Amino acid sequence: MNIQSVNVYPSMEYYSGLKTKLYYAPASFFLTIDLPTSKNTYQEVVTINNDIKFKSGSWESFDILIDENELKVLLSGASGKKKIKSELSIYILGMRPEILGFLSLHSQTPFVFAFIDSNGNNWILGNLRNRAFLQEAEISSGKKYEDLSGAAVKISSNSQLYYYPKSIKEIEIGGFTKGFSIGFKS
Repeated sequence: MNIQSVNVYPSMEYYSGLKTKLYYAPASFFLTIDLPTSKNTYQEVVTINNDIKFKSGSWESFDILIDENELKVLLSGASGKKKIKSELSIYILGMRPEILGFLSLHSQTPFVFAFIDSNGNNWILGNLRNRAFLQEAEISSGKKYEDLSGAAVKISSNSQLYYYPKSIKEIEIGGFTKGFSIGFKS
């Protein structure tokens, strides 16, 4: 067993939340997602170093609402039988037909999701062994004018969350991608 120190570096800033783009593709689109095999460092245990390869299709994306998304990695189970589960909660703005259609068609589809956190780290939720599924969804028009209208969706995988140090996909021009003050592009 290799044990190591896990330090916080005071000169670094750590931000909460996720960027406003969620990438997804059905698990059947992927040729390979090589999970880590090296266990020399804690980071290597969760880092996918090889390119993720598609056999067909590519990433598609959702614009997700800022400050309404959360990622959790849960450790649960009895002593000696602990398992890791990863969960992602997102909010897709607007009660729209395409959101209802997505939820209707893909409520049972196995997926792989990719996203970037506010610190610039790329994360992969789901893989070819333990895919990610839509666990819960609630779409609402809201009651009052100031209420949010859209879909609150919870996605989960009975798997470790994986760090991906390579580019997921170039962020498309347009949309809210660079922070509050400079995020909108024309």
